[in-house]
Amino acid sequence: MMCATSHRDYYHHSMNNPLLKASNLGRTDQGNTRLRDFSLSLQRGEVVGLLGVNGAGKSTAMALLSGALAPTSGHVEVLGLNLHQHPRSKKHIGLLPESAPLYASLTVDENLDFAARLRGMASAEAARAGTAIKKRLDLQPLGKRLCSKLSKGMAQRVAIAQALIHSPVILILDEPTAGLDPAQAQTLRDLIRELGSECGILLASHILADMEQLCRRVIILNNGRQVAEQALDESNLVRVQLSAPPENTGDLTEITTVKAVYPQDNGWYQLEMNGPADEFIRQALTRGWQLQALIPAQYNLQSLLTDAIASEPGEQP
Repeated sequence: MMCATSHRDYYHHSMNNPLLKASNLGRTDQGNTRLRDFSLSLQRGEVVGLLGVNGAGKSTAMALLSGALAPTSGHVEVLGLNLHQHPRSKKHIGLLPESAPLYASLTVDENLDFAARLRGMASAEAARAGTAIKKRLDLQPLGKRLCSKLSKGMAQRVAIAQALIHSPVILILDEPTAGLDPAQAQTLRDLIRELGSECGILLASHILADMEQLCRRVIILNNGRQVAEQALDESNLVRVQLSAPPENTGDLTEITTVKAVYPQDNGWYQLEMNGPADEFIRQALTRGWQLQALIPAQYNLQSLLTDAIASEPGEQP
């Protein structure tokens, strides 16, 4: 397992509590509010996405959550400890910034050793960690290669190895697939999905394919504001077609297993369910709505993003 915590940390942290928690987080620089009132809870085994257009505040949020920036309001907790009151709690975080932090004139081995030593590892421990992470990420053949000679995809893989070398429980990844070709991007997504079974991962991206394939839920940012949060669990979404629908769409929510209704064209509705679909079918037939079809559905992230931004005021925060 790549992810581990010390017994002392578990004294402060229950497995049922979030690995990473932000409360009303904000950052203002010279009168310019880059982020405000941002809140987050990240559990082990969860991949959460930060979605937004360029300049929405994603990178600022990542910098605050990783401890690279100090907030001007709110606070961050890592395993139940305030990150800025207990700066050593940063050891539980692995960070991949938007630009891979590699020294081009050093080899892969030298970059990994440098990252390990920055994390306080002694020489022998750093060497063992480097060997283990190269094996885990299939980097053994590249150990002696200069980072200036790596492809973009391999450079990203080495950067993730740096973020993982100290076995963190939290991974913060900023635009990990940006600039990669489709094959490289899919390989990296497969790796992130694998890591997500062990750690808690926060993923910032404006690439919808990253969110759709990897994330359990997404938080949408716009102009430094947290404007929406949506679970992406497909099991609670269905599309239904009714040939004799009720005159009032709200009548659909009177069925106890229907949480929300999103009308579509030609008698179709997307329903967010909080119970079994067969109960909806039973009650729809009882009410004479003439159910024609019921199929699984998934959120359209592009529409979700567009609607969330459109609902916000146009002015800057």
